[in-house]
Amino acid sequence: MPDRKRVALVTGAARGIGEATAVGFSQAGYQVVGVDQIEQVGASGLKTAIAREGLVYAKCDVGDERQVERLVGQIVDQFETIDVLVNNAGLVLTKPLTETDLDDFERIFGVNVGGPFLMCKHVVPVMRRNRRGSIVNLASVSAYVGSVNNVLYCASKGAVLAFTKALAVELAQDGIRVNSISPGYIDTPMLRDDLAAQSRLTGLALEEIVKREEGGQLFKRFASPTEVAEAIFFLANDGASFITGADLLVDCGWVAR
Repeated sequence: MPDRKRVALVTGAARGIGEATAVGFSQAGYQVVGVDQIEQVGASGLKTAIAREGLVYAKCDVGDERQVERLVGQIVDQFETIDVLVNNAGLVLTKPLTETDLDDFERIFGVNVGGPFLMCKHVVPVMRRNRRGSIVNLASVSAYVGSVNNVLYCASKGAVLAFTKALAVELAQDGIRVNSISPGYIDTPMLRDDLAAQSRLTGLALEEIVKREEGGQLFKRFASPTEVAEAIFFLANDGASFITGADLLVDCGWVAR
């Protein structure tokens, strides 16, 4: 192993799962580049950790190839390589299919599928030079189980699962592992936004929606972002050295039912 720090690139790092992941890798000794399109980073861990050695923040639209290519070049210029790529950036749309339009489709798929595609396209050549690397894509329990008013989100996450499996086979000869994580109900701003949208669509109070969804979990609670970040860290590191093309459900048994 080289003496230098391993370098991890984490997208969607301003809040939620991405923020917890970026901070976790940094605390484990990685040089982390946390990426997001949001101007203001989160008010907790990532914002504090930026002042720490080992974590920097970059603004990038993962659905824009020019921005992605420029970002990857800048990371390699500064840190020489990229050892781990976590494709976490994603959008959710809570809307009946008949009320969605092509712009909605292109926006959701452009980030949820286009982001991993573009990041992998430009990061894989860097990993190939090292004959090693680990990619973790964020899918979702919604790739397995349909939900009302979430057709585009479910479809995009199903595409991430297929993308992960195909890329794992393609890159095995290069020593690069590709896996995915499928979270269930994680207490993030994205989930809270989704629940608020459900409240507006159904006319039910937000508190009632939250209570119902928490009660539907086997452990009667939502997960914290850190619980997903721990699973991402496992798949990204050498403890998972014989795992590729796999999806790890972090869903409190949702799919098991």
